This record gives sequence, structure tokens and C-alpha cells, in this order.
Amino acid sequence: MPAEGLSGLTTSTLVLISLGAFAIPILCRPLKVPAAVGEILYGVVIGPLLGMVTPHRFVSLLAELGVLLLMFMAGLELDFRRIEEAGPKLLFRSGIRVLTIFLVSLGASWAMGWPPFLGLVLGLMSIGVLISVLQENRLMRTTHGQDWLLVGSVGEFVSILVATGVNAHHLAGGLNIQFWTQVMKLALVFCGAYGVLVVLRMAVWWKAESFARVVETHDPSEVGVRAGMALMFVFVAVASAFHIEPILGSFLAGALFAFVFRDRGALELKFLSLGNGFFVPVFFISVGLGFDVHSALESDPILFLKMLSVMLLSRVCAMMLFPPRNRLTLSGAFLLTCPLTLMVVFADLGVRLEFIESSFRSTIVLLAVSTSILFPASAKLLLSRHALPARKRPVRL
Repeated sequence: MPAEGLSGLTTSTLVLISLGAFAIPILCRPLKVPAAVGEILYGVVIGPLLGMVTPHRFVSLLAELGVLLLMFMAGLELDFRRIEEAGPKLLFRSGIRVLTIFLVSLGASWAMGWPPFLGLVLGLMSIGVLISVLQENRLMRTTHGQDWLLVGSVGEFVSILVATGVNAHHLAGGLNIQFWTQVMKLALVFCGAYGVLVVLRMAVWWKAESFARVVETHDPSEVGVRAGMALMFVFVAVASAFHIEPILGSFLAGALFAFVFRDRGALELKFLSLGNGFFVPVFFISVGLGFDVHSALESDPILFLKMLSVMLLSRVCAMMLFPPRNRLTLSGAFLLTCPLTLMVVFADLGVRLEFIESSFRSTIVLLAVSTSILFPASAKLLLSRHALPARKRPVRL
């Protein structure tokens, strides 16, 4: 990066963020606290509380790359073999659970007399914190882990579509031609993704030996990592060009890569090392850096507790729809109650579009951070008392 690109970036900022990204997971392990939670709290301490670090565009760039890699890995972690083995039933169950979460949230908001937009906010789902906890507990390849990941992925996909639709409605000024033009652009992105999927799948089938290098364990050129990163940035660029949330493009790229290369072997670990090794921790630290402590202190505690109860109730109801119904089910409900950044984005969007008042915004931001601290720690405590055997799969192309 040119020198002018780092202007205003202090030495202490780089040192504190780098040391935090390294040390926080080590400190969180004996405390049985998810690393993502520790990184958010660390960002709050060195930022809003002590003022040792101020937001900088270089840090924001690293954080944006972190969230893109996080969404790419979310798509990459989908086990399409299991989805195909389960058939439409698994997707149907996940879709029903997501629908239940939004319906309960909207119904509770209507009963409380809150704006309908707040019901959408309380139904939002994101898998950033979910992935971190599953990876730390080595649950990504377990049956329960894949179930939760699929529900969270469908939920986040729907949430991003809702965000895209609300933003398109705002840009178009209503349900007019501009709005439907935005919808058509979104449909084109999906059609393009499907076309790329068909082409890649046929290429791998016809030229299996040529594509074997993508998933090789020892490749000095790291062609597999380059291919994944190129695919991610292409989809992000296309999504941005069509005024669609970039994280949707990143997630689609990861899912596409996972569908084409079913047994990714060491390649998957390389992406996990690339993301979780630095960029994803920087993202979580930046969330803490941007937390407004004063607005959080001014929020209504009664409103906060009501919104927190609605979020948890909607997830518990959804997870209890299908067996098994046990302590692990409650853990899944906890992990699905951590939308984090999506809630912050929706809070800003709601105020800007005058769907909610500013008092709701501060409560939503506090809720986003609190759920990302409280529920992952509670879920991890439950999971530590119930060991889950990991599923092992052979590595082959």
C-alpha cells in the first residue's frame, strides 16, 4: 500500500490490533469464552473506553476483507454431500425453521406495538459467530453442526435478501419500475452463479486430473487458494456492480466452490488459516472499535430485555419444531441468536429510512453486541458438557 494510504495510521493502532488478534484466542480458551466474543470486547476496551485506537480506513479495509472471507468460508463449509443424501427434506426443515423465526419475531413485534421493521431486525440471522464457535469446538462436520449451519446459512441468505429488498425499495422510492429493475438484477446474479456452477462442474468432470492441482496439499503456487480468492472477488465485484450486498456474492462464491470441489482436503484448512489467522479477528475487533458506548448507556433496559426475549423465543420455537429436542437443541438456538453486524446495518438503515426512531437504534446496537457475548458463551458452556463425535471423511477429488 502506498505511504499516503497509511497516513493517519498510528503505530499503536497496528501494534494493538495485531497483538489482540494473536493473544485474545489464547486468553479466551481457559475462560471458555468464544474468541469472537473476546475480540469484540477487546475492541470496545482499546477503542471507545480507553481511546487507544481510533478507526482508520486501513483497518476498515482489513475488516471488510475479514467479513468477506468469513462469508466465503461459510459457503465453503456447507456439506453438499449430506444435503444431497438428506434430499429436499433437510432444506425444507431449515426453511420452515427460518420462516418460524421471522413469523414469531414479526408477531411479537405486532403484539408489543413495535414497528414492523423491528420484527424483521429481531428475525435476522448471521453465521459469523456461529462458525467461530463451531470451529473452536470442532463441530463443523457433526450432524448437529451441519444442521445449525444450514439453518443459519438459509437464515442469513434470507436476511441478506431482505436487506437487499429494503435497500432497493428505498433507492427506487417504492414498488415502481426501478424497484423491479433491482429485483431483476438480483435474479441475474443468481442465474450467473448457476451458469458458472454448470460450467465448472462439467469441466471438473471431464478434466478431473487437470483440476486435481486445485486441492493438492503441497502446491508451491497455491492454485487452489488463488482460484477461491479470484472466484470470491469476482462475485463480490458483480454483486457490487448490481448494487447488491457484497457479502451475498462472497457467500455464493464459497458455496459454489464447495459444490464443485466436494472433497477439498487441505485446501479448506488453508482458507481457514488465511481467514481465522488474521483477517476475521480484525473484523471482530473493528466491531468493538465502532461500538457507541454512550448510546448503549442511554437505551431503555425494559425495551432491551423484551427484544432479547423475543429473539431467543423465536429461535427456541424454531429449533424445537423437529427432533431431537435436547440440550444441544438449546445450544443451537443460542448460536442462532447472534446476528451482530446485520443488526447494526439494519439499525442504521431503519433510522435512515425513518422506519424506526433513533431510540430503537441504540437498543438494537446494544442488543447485537450483547447477544454476541452472552449466547455464544452460554452455548459453549452447554457444548462442553456434551461431547459430540466429529464425522471423518476421506480426502479425494
